[in-house]
Amino acid sequence: MSRKILLSLAVFAGSLNLWCQVEPSATGGAGNSDDDSLMTLPPSVSGSFYPSETGDQYKENSLSGGILFTAAYDDNVLAGQATKPITAESYTILPNIALNTRTSRLNGSLRYSPGFVFYHPTSELNDVTQNAVADFSYRITPHTVVGVQESFQQNSTVFSGPYTAAGATISGSGTSALPIVLIPYGGEITDFTNGHIGYQFSRSSMISAAGFFSSFHFSGSALSEGLYNSNAGGGGVSYSRRLTRTQFIGASYGYSVSNISSFDTTTDNHTGSVFYNIDLGKAFSLSLTGGPEYSTTTTQGTAPTHTWAPSVNAGLGWQRKRANFALSYAHSITTGYGLLGSFTSDSASTTVGWQFTRRLTGNLNGSYSNTKSAASQLFAYTATGHSVFGRAALSYRLSERLNLVGEYTRLHQAYSAIGFISSDPDADRVAVSLNYGFTRPLGH
Repeated sequence: MSRKILLSLAVFAGSLNLWCQVEPSATGGAGNSDDDSLMTLPPSVSGSFYPSETGDQYKENSLSGGILFTAAYDDNVLAGQATKPITAESYTILPNIALNTRTSRLNGSLRYSPGFVFYHPTSELNDVTQNAVADFSYRITPHTVVGVQESFQQNSTVFSGPYTAAGATISGSGTSALPIVLIPYGGEITDFTNGHIGYQFSRSSMISAAGFFSSFHFSGSALSEGLYNSNAGGGGVSYSRRLTRTQFIGASYGYSVSNISSFDTTTDNHTGSVFYNIDLGKAFSLSLTGGPEYSTTTTQGTAPTHTWAPSVNAGLGWQRKRANFALSYAHSITTGYGLLGSFTSDSASTTVGWQFTRRLTGNLNGSYSNTKSAASQLFAYTATGHSVFGRAALSYRLSERLNLVGEYTRLHQAYSAIGFISSDPDADRVAVSLNYGFTRPLGH
């Protein structure tokens, strides 16, 4: 936990330092440059997150912070651990800090929220919580750009986490840093880190390399009920060709390896794909990627299992002054996410926001995943199942620095091999939040 806090603060401090070193009039950048000879990596390659702010929630070159108080009613906090669902109230105290910066070289955002959650009467669930999301790109030379994305969550999922983080990790690559199986109130730490570098070697051609690391760690009853700790890593290379100022095509190759430590199980994936991308900045972005995928799963004492399958990714982002929309879809052979072995996955995530008036804003978020085991002959356990999540929220600005938010969240999951889900598959949550915050401009 302390390592992640230090990493987030280091990114935050470094971003401020870089911003101060770059003048807005500098040339050769990726941020506000109008030079159409300079290329940026398409979202399908960089994995950058789509904007999730609506209206004046997003302010370029600003530092913001505050504190969030949430009171919630949950109708199923100890799923699978009792003969019937147990209801409880929860109270969250969540300080937060955020940075948005955009210059001729640097473009990025950072959000970090550490806090505490208290439950009544189920006080054994009381715990700390953390949410960190970072997305930065920096043009180190006129033709070389580097970037990093980070998503870290501790005891906080899209179901029980703060509304301020909703929809923040929908990626232009079509993949998601969110877990497939949601553990609303169990001990869980998830981490996803992605880095890339791109080099433009001609007016309309660019090559890039990328690497990633992810981990899903569970504690308590989750480990005894059918979920497994996993680590994964990998990388890839790509070639991008610009057709017009806003359209790109290209090809990529990716490799990844995932390990389930408790079962000594390893899965290797090889993916070759072609992609097409339309990028109009924050206004509109569309990414389409497809190709074959080859997977090998090995477990000590058994013969390896080999699987061929198509891989398809799609991402769409759209933003206007008073509205935003983002959608991602992925069909692939996947490993990790708390499940055992390899499995074919169809997953989708979306976020929609609309500013009705100067004071009233609405948001909808949702996700769907469906998995089917690709190595069922190796395990009696099967990763077959599905989950559906949805959230609706209304935010009303009481004053310049104070917002009142009401939200309803619904979760349905069906995984027969995971005990606490199969016995009580549904959970509902109603919450009211007060968010006090401030925003300060940078560079003035």
